[in-house]
Amino acid sequence: MSHTRINPDSRPVLLTIAAGTGLVFLASFALSFNALVDVSSWASVPAYLAPAVPVMLDVALIVYSLSALVRRARGQSARFSWFLLTFFTTVSLLGNAAHSLGVPELAQPVVGTVVVALAPVAALAALENLAGLIVASPQARARLANGDGIDSPNNVVLLHEQSDVEADELDLLGTLASDHPQSKRTRDNLVTIMEMRRGGARLADIAESVGMSTTLVKTALRDMQAAGLMRPA
Repeated sequence: MSHTRINPDSRPVLLTIAAGTGLVFLASFALSFNALVDVSSWASVPAYLAPAVPVMLDVALIVYSLSALVRRARGQSARFSWFLLTFFTTVSLLGNAAHSLGVPELAQPVVGTVVVALAPVAALAALENLAGLIVASPQARARLANGDGIDSPNNVVLLHEQSDVEADELDLLGTLASDHPQSKRTRDNLVTIMEMRRGGARLADIAESVGMSTTLVKTALRDMQAAGLMRPA
């Protein structure tokens, strides 16, 4: 008797997860909306601007969650995005808790003012986060201007001359590399990671060599194992 198993990477499963995630956010936002609107009134925010407070706090959670995933996929440090996500989650949580528990009337203006006063911080954080995602560094711009992109033929030849990596392995590493100009998950960095790990180097030493965090190096090694380039540890 054959058993039908669900493929976790199938489109229906992923769409179900995406739809469920959207519903969770909508439900959470709806529950938080009323509380944060009331909290904004503690700071004498006009009624027509009150909805901006839950948007400022709760929509930020989606923005910084996705930003962290994008940075991690590029091989960049996601600490800034995770910090912002944690910070705004904490503020939203405390605002909802203060509303539900019912703080004394004398303390309400203080709580409301603290929450509303975060508006300039939220704007600055959002701009800084966006700039880190879409603005290329001077080194990346210079590399692109010189035609030294990841997929350029000259780069492939240079990598092949500098290492013992075979052509088919180089092609596989190319599929695992990020094509974003700011990403540190470049093909030559992946070559370095693979060769150093094959030579028995420690994760910390590899991370220092390629300028990536140990977490990102571990992720790259797992992807190489899945592609058959590395043996499981």
